[in-house]
Amino acid sequence: MERVEIEANRKIEEDAPIEELEMSRDEAEERWGDAIYDLFPLPPGVKRLRILHIEDWNVNACRERHTRTTGEIGSLKIRKFRYRPSRELLEISFDILDE
Repeated sequence: MERVEIEANRKIEEDAPIEELEMSRDEAEERWGDAIYDLFPLPPGVKRLRILHIEDWNVNACRERHTRTTGEIGSLKIRKFRYRPSRELLEISFDILDE
């Protein structure tokens, strides 16, 4: 748990840019595959996506507003891990600390 927290806080301290792109679903899937989808698949009728991309770190389709860089959030503290074998899913709960 500590290693994940350390790596996440390193990325925050790096103040990495968060690229926000709007593109067709086909283009996004061609570029990143299903890595753009979190736990919530999108209905087939959704044809344009907002993609949030942190180079060499993370990519997600998301409709919410986000910070422009990782450093804008402060730091984080992991509260717990939970592995759900039936879904092959690792959940990480964390708090954002104000600094």
